[in-house]
Amino acid sequence: MQRGQNEGFRIDLDLDHARREAERVRDMLQALRRRHDLSRYEYTRLVRIVPGGDTFSHPMLTLGNRFAEHEDLLLSTYLHEQMHWYLWYLGTPEQDPVAPFLDELVRRYPEAPTDLPDGARNYESTYLHLVINWLEVAATSEFIGRVRACAVAEAQRTYRWIYRTVLKDWDLLAELYERHGIIPIRTAPELATANVRTTQRALNGGRRKTSAAAQSPASPRSRRKARARGGRSAD
Repeated sequence: MQRGQNEGFRIDLDLDHARREAERVRDMLQALRRRHDLSRYEYTRLVRIVPGGDTFSHPMLTLGNRFAEHEDLLLSTYLHEQMHWYLWYLGTPEQDPVAPFLDELVRRYPEAPTDLPDGARNYESTYLHLVINWLEVAATSEFIGRVRACAVAEAQRTYRWIYRTVLKDWDLLAELYERHGIIPIRTAPELATANVRTTQRALNGGRRKTSAAAQSPASPRSRRKARARGGRSAD
């Protein structure tokens, strides 16, 4: 580099826009929590906001600003990530609650797209999101009504085939998920109480057994590790 090439040259960092975006998403989420009892579906209560970043569930629920254009979209996004935590706590470190019927989903939808924007990031994630997205729409409907919740799902820019399939085959999928104990959705307080009782029964029986809720959230099950959202989501 020639002498003098950097004379008078400078780079300034202006983070004001990023801060404003972070505050906008935070304020919108706080407003939603004041208006609705979201605690019912808050399986994790640790949330961070990264404007310009990805949105994902683990190891900490992280919201970008891409899916926060309006309150209905932010609500569905937030509940989507909470449903990843729901399935995590519904199972155990040894048992994936989706595994018993994953093959049935594959048989029903053998030609499911396995990449964005119609599917998810990979084969397993696509079929997992047939469950996650169903739960997301169901939970969102409880707060803003089914018409608005479905409108948000239909307008998503990614997971497009997954959302279409969930809405089209709603009752058929509901029967499958109910048969395998995924629904009715157990609220966060209910699930916490059940996990405490499971742990207490194990302790009373003389064997120390750690419930799913007592496990450290830092390391999700490796076979279904949540990843960052790339469009709507890439986990």
